[in-house]
Amino acid sequence: MKFVDGPNMGLDWLPFSFQKEPMDIAQDRSTKKIVLQSCSQLLKTTVLQSIAFNLMANDPCNFAFGSSSESEVKKFKDGKFLPAIETSSVLKPLVTDKNDKNAANNSKQTQMINGTFIYWLNLNTPGNLRGITTRVVLLDEVSTCEITDEGNPIKLAEARTSTFGSDSLVVVSSTPLYKDDLINAEYNLSDKRRYFITHICGHEYTFEWEQVAFEFKTLENGRAIPDSTTTRLICPHCNEEIDEHTRHQMIDGGRWIATNKEGEPGVVGYQISRMYSPLNTITEMVSKFADALYNFNLQTFYNNELGLPYEDEYQKELDILQLESLREDEFNLHNIPESTLGICISVDQQLDRNEASILGFDEKNIYVLGHEFFYGHDCTKIESTAWADLDKFCRQDFRTVDGRLVPTLAVFVDSSNGNATDTVKKFTARWAKYHPIKGSSSTTGDLFKTSTQAGYQLQILNVHDQKNTIRKLLNLMLSTEADNAPVKLRFSSTLPSDYFEQVSAEELKPAGGKLVWRLKKGQKRNEALDCLVYGMIAIVYAQSQLGTQPFRKLREHKVQESTKYNINKVEEPITKPEKKQTRRRTGMGSNWFGK
Repeated sequence: MKFVDGPNMGLDWLPFSFQKEPMDIAQDRSTKKIVLQSCSQLLKTTVLQSIAFNLMANDPCNFAFGSSSESEVKKFKDGKFLPAIETSSVLKPLVTDKNDKNAANNSKQTQMINGTFIYWLNLNTPGNLRGITTRVVLLDEVSTCEITDEGNPIKLAEARTSTFGSDSLVVVSSTPLYKDDLINAEYNLSDKRRYFITHICGHEYTFEWEQVAFEFKTLENGRAIPDSTTTRLICPHCNEEIDEHTRHQMIDGGRWIATNKEGEPGVVGYQISRMYSPLNTITEMVSKFADALYNFNLQTFYNNELGLPYEDEYQKELDILQLESLREDEFNLHNIPESTLGICISVDQQLDRNEASILGFDEKNIYVLGHEFFYGHDCTKIESTAWADLDKFCRQDFRTVDGRLVPTLAVFVDSSNGNATDTVKKFTARWAKYHPIKGSSSTTGDLFKTSTQAGYQLQILNVHDQKNTIRKLLNLMLSTEADNAPVKLRFSSTLPSDYFEQVSAEELKPAGGKLVWRLKKGQKRNEALDCLVYGMIAIVYAQSQLGTQPFRKLREHKVQESTKYNINKVEEPITKPEKKQTRRRTGMGSNWFGK
């Protein structure tokens, strides 16, 4: 048999030293599951095929191969598996001819001469798994598979082997994407074997990226990236440099060692990076690392080169007690900081209430001044008193501690509830500062964009991107680098008692090969987070409406209002003046700050 693709194309099928044990251990009946968490193009495909070829030649049975999509299955079947069989004088006669009308050969199955079958499964289509009974299941690229209402695709595939009891085998492989994605979760349940190598100094250890040293070079645009020409691989024990020849020798003499004694019985896991590849150099890896740094794409390097899940600041769990320490007593709705330049309000619509967050801001701070509730019967109807109360609240004058009027620049009202879309449309037509909004299902694109497809102006918000920003800012606020935050998120102590529980109610979950924000298990409420998201985007929107220098205009308006207030304050008579009735604001006035 020969390799049919890659750098070894046309060469005899000879595995690398670190590929041998995962192949051999599949024949041990005590092995129930093999997990391969690997960098790309190094371990997974060769091991999967070798296990399959051994079954065909030495232990015939029905087995299934599954991947993340129909195209991935076809690519493996027609580009790797069947062409490799064609090169083998032993395996080729075992497969029925594709033109044999008496054989059941199609995109879903391949029949062997002995009557057994290879089933080809799309793991993202659970229906493909029904009605199939196999002793062995081989699964590839599971990290891009989704857990649906029907369940975890790995568990659904495993169920196809239940008839065979202790004789069954499941092999799960993938390049990881994110922490706790499907392959990473499986690996964490295994005995977590790592490939240990021994340096000439006598110390046995694993290759880690921290052992690679290099200098940085400065580009013409001023940015600094690693200089691959200065690459050195260092032994962490004797600090001696390891050349490529020595690295290859160390790999050839290495061994797999289990590092997790608490792993599930019979579940064997393997993790390996490209640092062990005889086909690549460490210098080439540093070059790819430099490219990843320059293009702000470290995830690709962690996944494809190191075979590790990528975890950034967005995925770090927030500590509720630490978040509570961010509450400040110095400001609230009735004590708005004097530095505040503008107010934005965000509204989340629920069946029995409207919830609104009030945010003030200046160049360096966003003040979450309050979070209010407006209750009413059936808020999907415009007649509900909650809408009238909300309208009255939003139109009030917001003043600083010194009495200066702070302009309300934008009020974003969520219209994503299909039963209340028309109600939100009617409400937001009352005042030019009201804007109906809807969250986009896309994780990419502009932070906000105007849509008129519904026959009226609707702001479509990239809520995913804003949630990323909020999580990053919150982590910064809780770190020692809080002073380096581009803008500080500050929270009033008057916010509801469960405010931070709601703000941290979501987590990033893999779905379709990307991360999306989803409610944590057991969490039911996230209205405070939604309002914070809408409010922060409203601030960016309001600034965009003020031209290229929004803060300059806001500061000029602040000076005008301060002067006006001071003059009125001096001329104010000693006796209490008769209270004047406030006129309802129905438009933008002569400018963006107008009443």
